[in-house]
Amino acid sequence: MTELRFLYTPGIVPQSFLKVGYFASWGHQPRPTEITFEGNEIIVRSDSGSSGTVHVLWPNSQLGMVMESTDSLLSQARPYILTKELVRGALGRLLRRVFEWQMSGFKPSPEFVARTAAASRRFSKIAVGNLPLNEIDNELTQILAEFGNLTVDVVKSYTEQSLAWRMRNTDKLPITLGIGLHSHPVNSIYEFDLYANYLKEAFHAVLPMPTWRELEPQQDIIQWEILEQRIAIAARYGFQIIMGPLLCFDVNAIPIWLNSHLQEDDFWERRAIKFVHAIVERFGSQAYSWILASKFNSCNIPAIPVPRAINLIRHLAQRMRMIGVEKSIMVSIDRPWSEYAMDYITGLDQIQLAELLINCSEIDSFMMEMNFGIDNKSTLPRDPVTIGNMIDQWGILGKKVYISITVPSANQNDLLENDESTSPAKQWSENMQHLWVNMLLNTLLGRRVVQGVFWGTLQDANDDCEDTKVIEPYEVPYAGLIDANRTLKQAFQNFINAKKYIE
Repeated sequence: MTELRFLYTPGIVPQSFLKVGYFASWGHQPRPTEITFEGNEIIVRSDSGSSGTVHVLWPNSQLGMVMESTDSLLSQARPYILTKELVRGALGRLLRRVFEWQMSGFKPSPEFVARTAAASRRFSKIAVGNLPLNEIDNELTQILAEFGNLTVDVVKSYTEQSLAWRMRNTDKLPITLGIGLHSHPVNSIYEFDLYANYLKEAFHAVLPMPTWRELEPQQDIIQWEILEQRIAIAARYGFQIIMGPLLCFDVNAIPIWLNSHLQEDDFWERRAIKFVHAIVERFGSQAYSWILASKFNSCNIPAIPVPRAINLIRHLAQRMRMIGVEKSIMVSIDRPWSEYAMDYITGLDQIQLAELLINCSEIDSFMMEMNFGIDNKSTLPRDPVTIGNMIDQWGILGKKVYISITVPSANQNDLLENDESTSPAKQWSENMQHLWVNMLLNTLLGRRVVQGVFWGTLQDANDDCEDTKVIEPYEVPYAGLIDANRTLKQAFQNFINAKKYIE
């Protein structure tokens, strides 16, 4: 049992935010964690590892609440000071990353260097001083906010320099921007016509695939018209068709009739193979690329453990090549920081997961699926340096990397939604969505490993309007780029601006 104790000034951040935190062992893999409070102490307990990092939600002046983390810590009798360790962690991550960028030619601005040095000196003075705890927390909270601003600013600067370097011999970047129609059945030409001209300004591709449950509600009866209509409408306007995910390893995505057979030997595999074969045979000539599977690493189907899911994915990828698929095949990594492991041990950390996939030559690409939010099905918010680190880690494995993102524009089903102790403003709004999309595109477009960016949801649901109604609930409510009243949100403009750099 690892137990780490931290002193903090109660009320500096509401307990409901701090309880979203977790302990991470080697590789920053989240572990089942218990966070409790005793007076002015936070106690973090975990059964995994003798040392590790602690991650908690903390205010960022530009991005709302994001996960801040300490450097690696050992259990000790004397409590740590939480703000001191969070500042130390933020400073270390920022300096290490900027140093790595400098080794590849990045030149930080004199202003950034001066601000970083000033904040570091201020931190050193507080860290060795003897101030009361409340004064330490007040000072270090301001310093942590400055490091948050520096992180956003330096990533923007890095992106500008990286784009300038990449575009010195070309006018456009080889990146695909896509929009998902998974949760939004486009039921008429009229409905898509409303959006088509706007979508062509912002996106190259459409991801029209509904779930297996929607397509095959009864065994051996596939409702092809659902998918055919979406593909026909998108193709009419010249969009690339990205097919998938063919299999989503989520209990709400597999057919209901399949549930009672999951324990039977090979029944799941045989049905999945038949379904994927039917999709490939019918739409193989229309697909620009394929997303074979999603959520297999966070699979919430008890009868299908992760190793069983991976074995099926590898077999399906080989089978797709055998029957003539030549286009790119990718697999989607859900919540790539493994937040699902906060509740249970998965048996495979991200490095082991990658090792099982990279030696499958039929799989060309990874897709990082990040649906940002603060509930137990979302990717927790993180700063752009941390997001970039994750992408770079997967990028060095020799596969192409695609990113799927959504950010809500309002709060719903949030762990913090009904907590009266949450004094900061609610996390999500239309303006906050706009700021996050701008930050994310700045982070992603500057990375040569990123081959595509896909936004998960076209439009918010409107239960009162039949032609904009969703079949399945949204994974991230209010995450559309168009609201339920058919009005473009601010975030849409970010994709229009980004497409100007892209082929």
